[in-house]
Amino acid sequence: MDINEYKLIMIHDENGQDVVGDYLQNLYEKSKSSPTAKLHLMFLHSAFHLLSVRELETLMNTRTELTITFNGEQRTKYYHLVKPLRVIPIYELRYAMNGNEHLRFLFFPFHYNGQHYYVFVKCLVKTRVPPVDQTDKMRNLAFAMYKKVKKNPAYYLEGAEE
Repeated sequence: MDINEYKLIMIHDENGQDVVGDYLQNLYEKSKSSPTAKLHLMFLHSAFHLLSVRELETLMNTRTELTITFNGEQRTKYYHLVKPLRVIPIYELRYAMNGNEHLRFLFFPFHYNGQHYYVFVKCLVKTRVPPVDQTDKMRNLAFAMYKKVKKNPAYYLEGAEE
């Protein structure tokens, strides 16, 4: 598969909300005044870029190094960037905000009209203290959206770039 063959898109969920796009837009707004938010946004940009150019299998099976330059210093995170979520074809793009908060973006691969997509539909923050984990619930909602996209891909994917 050629490099840069995957398009990353966000679609509206079952409630008509662009959960992933709204989360990223909110983080972008925060990044204008918060160095921490800016740092997270830079790492996430790097993670999304790697997802678009590397094989999914590679990102699942090997630890990925994300390195950014922030305020003149190199910062590195090293971990498994993508994990399958036990319901085919739902995956999570993983990012640790800190030792307690772990951001997850749920997506699925989709092929339509000769184009390969990673379709993002849900995001969540898991915490250790207090223990909060809605992964299974969000995975099931993402799978329901996958079935809707499969039934009517033109509705969800055409015009996604506009």
